Amino acid sequence: MRKVLMVVTATLALAACGGEKTVYSDAEGNEVKVVREGDGETSEIEITSADGSATVNIDGAGGNAKLPLGLSVYPGAKVVSSMTSNSNGKTGGMVVMESSANRDTVIAWYRKALEGKGFRIESEITTQELKAISGTGDGGSFSLQVAPAETGSSITLIAGEG
Repeated sequence: MRKVLMVVTATLALAACGGEKTVYSDAEGNEVKVVREGDGETSEIEITSADGSATVNIDGAGGNAKLPLGLSVYPGAKVVSSMTSNSNGKTGGMVVMESSANRDTVIAWYRKALEGKGFRIESEITTQELKAISGTGDGGSFSLQVAPAETGSSITLIAGEG
């Protein structure tokens, strides 16, 4: 748990500032090396420790939205931001989008697309403000949340291998 907190703290610290190579260590001498490159809007953060390595790509402008497991951005949606990661060969990603479509239309489209790729919907939540589905498929899992926005819906899709 301590190593996880060190990695998260290091990532957030470098994401907030200009970034460079930094080495963090705990009381037992465990080291985590964090290297950040980018201009603030688009960054690549590489995290390396004795347990392995991970690379996180952040695109605040949303121009390079890439999702694992063959998942797609909702048709016609504007990508607000995206993040991808690769940790020891397993990929994950998150895309935040805006669409003029209502939340039921977005959920129905993703349900059909996900089930068509062999995913199982294992949970569904509906509140006044949010509709969400999540599930698993061969080699990965996903979580989709859709909430009302000024001109339609705000969509957050998270997916990963493993």
